[in-house]
Amino acid sequence: MSQVVTENVLRPGWSRLACVYFLFTTILAPSGTYANTGSVGQGDVIDLRAWRSPAYYVSGPVAEAEREIIDTFRERHPNINPVGTEGLVIPGKTRDMVPFMQIAGGIAPDVLYVNFRQSQTYIGMGLLYPLDNYVEAMAGVEIDDLAAAQMSTTEYIKRLQQGDGWQDIADRVPDQCWQVIRRKSRDGDGYHIYAFPAGPLVMGMYFNRPLFAEHTGQGVQMRPPNDWGEMLAWAKLMTDPNDNRYGFYVDANTSSWHFANLLYSAGGNVVHQVRADELEHFRKKYVNVREDDWVCVFDTDEAVEAAYYWARLRHEKVERDGKLVCYGVVRASSSQTGEAIDYAMGFTSLDYRFLDGAQDQTMGFGPVPKGPTGLSRSQFNSRLLGIFSGLADDDIRRDAAWDYITFYDGIEARRIRVEKLVEAGLGPFMPRRLLERYNNDGRYNSVIRRISPELERTYEIASAGGVPEPYGKNCQYVYDEMAKPLDEIWNDRSGRIRAAINAGDKVEATRIIRGILERATEKINIRMLGNLPPDVAKRRNVVSWGVIVLVLICFIWVMRVVLKAFTPRHTHGLGGWQFGKHWKAYLLASPALLLIGMWMYWPMLRGTTIAFQDYSVVGQSEWVGASNFSEVLFSGEFWYSVWVTALYAIMFMVFGFCMPIVLAFLLSEVPRGKILFRTIFYLPAVLTGLVVIIMWKGFYAPDGMINDLLNGVVWILNLLPGIQIDLFREDWLQNPKWALFFCLLPTVWAGMGPGCLIYLAALKTIPEEIYEAADIDGAGIRYKVTHVAIPTIKILVMINFVGAMIGAIRGSGGFILAMTGGGPYSGLGGATEVVGLKLFFTTFGYLRFGVGAAMAWVIGAMLIGFTVLQLKRLSNVEFRTAGGD
Repeated sequence: MSQVVTENVLRPGWSRLACVYFLFTTILAPSGTYANTGSVGQGDVIDLRAWRSPAYYVSGPVAEAEREIIDTFRERHPNINPVGTEGLVIPGKTRDMVPFMQIAGGIAPDVLYVNFRQSQTYIGMGLLYPLDNYVEAMAGVEIDDLAAAQMSTTEYIKRLQQGDGWQDIADRVPDQCWQVIRRKSRDGDGYHIYAFPAGPLVMGMYFNRPLFAEHTGQGVQMRPPNDWGEMLAWAKLMTDPNDNRYGFYVDANTSSWHFANLLYSAGGNVVHQVRADELEHFRKKYVNVREDDWVCVFDTDEAVEAAYYWARLRHEKVERDGKLVCYGVVRASSSQTGEAIDYAMGFTSLDYRFLDGAQDQTMGFGPVPKGPTGLSRSQFNSRLLGIFSGLADDDIRRDAAWDYITFYDGIEARRIRVEKLVEAGLGPFMPRRLLERYNNDGRYNSVIRRISPELERTYEIASAGGVPEPYGKNCQYVYDEMAKPLDEIWNDRSGRIRAAINAGDKVEATRIIRGILERATEKINIRMLGNLPPDVAKRRNVVSWGVIVLVLICFIWVMRVVLKAFTPRHTHGLGGWQFGKHWKAYLLASPALLLIGMWMYWPMLRGTTIAFQDYSVVGQSEWVGASNFSEVLFSGEFWYSVWVTALYAIMFMVFGFCMPIVLAFLLSEVPRGKILFRTIFYLPAVLTGLVVIIMWKGFYAPDGMINDLLNGVVWILNLLPGIQIDLFREDWLQNPKWALFFCLLPTVWAGMGPGCLIYLAALKTIPEEIYEAADIDGAGIRYKVTHVAIPTIKILVMINFVGAMIGAIRGSGGFILAMTGGGPYSGLGGATEVVGLKLFFTTFGYLRFGVGAAMAWVIGAMLIGFTVLQLKRLSNVEFRTAGGD
């Protein structure tokens, strides 16, 4: 049974997060602390940190409407000043991480943006304040809190419908949103509303009107396809790789996002919430499944059918006049490609308030084609706004946050949007219902008449068939995990799927695809949702506790080695600590010892408990035993980041550690200009890290210095007869093979000078008489380096070697964070995501402090060997003054 830690970390007891900070800084990584939002008094102007407070330098009708909405809000609420909450957006990472990092840094937004797939994470961590009382007041009803929490969502809605303000809620909360915004609380006391919609989105299909017009004589009609069969047939007709034309668009970076619409139209789902009557069935496979838990159901018959169609889009022959044109009607392209490619069709988002893509008159829109079951279903999503739970004791600021949420997409805000967009000529691309609502004086009659019936039909069908985006536990990872089996089906390295499809053998093709989906489903349930088969759960638990014991033994051993190594030999057997004899020395050392103990070792020991908790920055934390260590030890992403770190450390030792030594030897032998050369090599160290990063990122850009140098060589080679080499336009930091090396170069360049001067100073301590004696003996430069210089500075090199290795592992994340953010990402992780970044993202990007603490201890145990080696060498070093005996 799990236990609950009853300590509430929102009170002044900040020491627990301080424990996390020093745990990470002592062992491996940087950290931060959480600070509560300051309260305000009655009548004070509140600077409300709110999502979507627009920047004033952004132009366009949509941005102008957003600004006028905020300005109008300030007029209606002069004591509330909404300010933006833009934070650090890391390359290769979504904005989903920004609020978590702000919360971890003590600058949490008052109004949080919540998307569907992260909603359970926010609720499970206790980051959202329940909005029940606010919504009930908005509806004009009063419901007892305990009674409301025990009502089903259907019963609760019926009760809200009895109020005078229900219509406003009904207009703003689509039916699909209720199951997402009203959820069971983290402590299980019932159901609460945790967020409020602020702009629903549905998925539809766009089609290329000019491309469709070219093929109307071949059976293509000027409308979106009705079903899968029509879609594939038309896509084949419009696919011609020679003209860079493809029948269907899929972004390789978001393949699962596209596939989800096919899955829903086939009648399937990505995840499923377990009901009470299903527990026995699911527990046969996953031992720790509980009622209302989420499981992946990516291996159902409907999913297999959708994946088979997905494979046909990629592998089925496209023929003209009996000749093969290509395989597949899609090109798995990246959204960053600069090639001019025409796509006939694709999926796109449709905002309930304004279809911005409809501005392009070359595009038509329609619902997602019907699947084999006759269903036209697609993904439904919505922007959600919630109030940070840190405002639980601040009524004034919390009320201000609710005022902002209700106003942002309320009646007056929608009126402003309608006016601005109509003024910009975009009225025909808005839903009819919005224009009719604000058409009291008939001012929008002409605009309403120009609304396309096709667009209206698209909204109606897409809304009716909208399936909420996965919103269960850890569903923020669902698209990444789905993409892996989908990519396996598309890549089809064995060629068996393609062969079966083009041979008309659907049975064989679906058999292979089912196997891929079943393996992926099991991995997703284990890795993403934490649902383990009984034998796997038992084995992992045993291994995890074994590693914990091993880590503990290692640290005890280190302390023993340290005490032994630094205890002077002449004190052995003299009777212990000898406080009476050396009390003055102990007295002088006690302030330093107390400070070190208070700010390093006590927080480290105190913070160790976090590694055994599902730690929450607000509310209560649950004891979870060894599950955090289990997640780390059996995480492919973690071990991949360890591998990337090892590669980085090896390259750093070769270039960052050895090169300054070589340079020091060269400078010591330069006959003239030593001061000039030393100054030149040291100058990069004077530059700030920000300047170095900006400068080198510019070097690596497609139009940067690296490509210019390479293109100079290419230009010379192309002058030779018979040689024609394409010019380089490579973005080197987006190249998985070279990104890690190029992240290292700025560090080597900036640090080579100071390192060189240290070794140069050490070489100057070698008496000239030794070199003269070597010259008399006929020694050459190689002999003097290997037998005179290196033995003399060997101790310094060895001490720095261990320190440099530990530093490369611990401190490699800083430059890489700014250069690439750990990317480019593919497979198990980022090509430059070293373990320090992995720990940082896990702890502060996703607020998984328990997993981050376990990760830090595992890495710390790996570094123990280097630490012991360094300490033993330091204990054997004897320092003397120059000229001493």
